[in-house]
Amino acid sequence: MQPICFGTPERRMLGIFHPAAPDTAKKTAVVLCKPFGQEAIRAHRMFRVLADRLARQGHPVLRFDYYATGDSMGDDEEACLSGWCDDLLAADSELRALSGMPSTTWMGMRLGASVAFLAAARAPRHLSKLVLWDPIVDGKPYLDFLRARHIASLEEAYSLPQRPSPTELARNPATYLDEAIGFAMPRSLREQIAALDVKTHRWPSHPDSIVVINDPDAAGGGAVKLACAAEPERVELVPLHHGTDWTTDTAGNSAIVPSQALVQLAHHAQALA
Repeated sequence: MQPICFGTPERRMLGIFHPAAPDTAKKTAVVLCKPFGQEAIRAHRMFRVLADRLARQGHPVLRFDYYATGDSMGDDEEACLSGWCDDLLAADSELRALSGMPSTTWMGMRLGASVAFLAAARAPRHLSKLVLWDPIVDGKPYLDFLRARHIASLEEAYSLPQRPSPTELARNPATYLDEAIGFAMPRSLREQIAALDVKTHRWPSHPDSIVVINDPDAAGGGAVKLACAAEPERVELVPLHHGTDWTTDTAGNSAIVPSQALVQLAHHAQALA
């Protein structure tokens, strides 16, 4: 495991490179695309375990923080999907340089999966596969979900009751828009997420192989199933009932690694070999 910095001087990012295990047949390199905000924090252990497992299977892996997130440069007010797509393309180039592998696959979770399918529209031909776990394909319900979780966290955070309560304040739809459970939601990011619409969703024409792993019971699961049904010949839908809510406080201090999800993700990477 090797910490690295990459990107331009104005947009430096931190990444962790997991070289393929020695004495393994080298396979397609994998870039991991993390989700947003609290979901990224609570999925950190999952991504670490996944990267280690893939590396043991012979896949060089890069996990990284987008600009304006985690330990990368930038203030969270600068966060936006279009910039994160640029960051993913830079991460892909860096991984190929580090690993020497001729092709890559991108694995993304939640909003990170959305970044992957958006960036794929500009991806080089060496991108061989997308593996998307519970992608956000309908942005407005996702923003509503984050707002509801943010309000609930405020209600639970005070030892003394707040008057008026966060729930009462939330009756004004203009409140609680610019923060999501401790993470800034700048206007540009909100607008780009809101532009994700299942009714107009189109999967990228490249790569040819797209696997979507989806919990139909999760928030947005129905929209994902609808989006996949529009192109069944190109998009493989894998139902997976994992039952994990990545925004709950019960998930906050635990090492969440849903074993069935780990198996599915590792399997679909292995299928690239």
